[in-house]
Amino acid sequence: MRRILALFYFLVLLSSFSMHVFAEEKGSSGNFDYTNPEFKATVDMLYMEGHSNDDLANCDVKQLYYEEVAEMFFINGMSKKEILDYYLKAQGVHALNAPPEKGFNLTLWITPFLLILIISILLYFLIKKWKGNKNIIASEVSNSTDLEHDIYASIIDQERKKFY
Repeated sequence: MRRILALFYFLVLLSSFSMHVFAEEKGSSGNFDYTNPEFKATVDMLYMEGHSNDDLANCDVKQLYYEEVAEMFFINGMSKKEILDYYLKAQGVHALNAPPEKGFNLTLWITPFLLILIISILLYFLIKKWKGNKNIIASEVSNSTDLEHDIYASIIDQERKKFY
């Protein structure tokens, strides 16, 4: 019985020691510099399954992403483009906060500005047309007032002639 307990105790110590050594080989999150500007720029471009705006201290998903990217960046020496390409291949365009500016996604970048330009041009011509119609209406009103003035003047002249 003592041998079984000693063997069990030895296996527990061996497994905890091997986990500690494995964790040191893999690199713990405390060894990575999360304030590195290039690392930060890379991580900020990832969507992180909707957890990109969460607090790093409280979000397990964000911590996992940070550790993965830190391992790729600091240990494997991958560049920003290589890391983003890895996530694009693994998860598709949904892995990024913003779609890449190529292919069909280019329409997502161009369409809002194009719509603003077209609407601005249409509004310009519409306002110009309204101003032109306003001038036409004003001239019609002035013509009609001149005609009315002439009619009233002729009626007044006829009435004056009756009294003289």
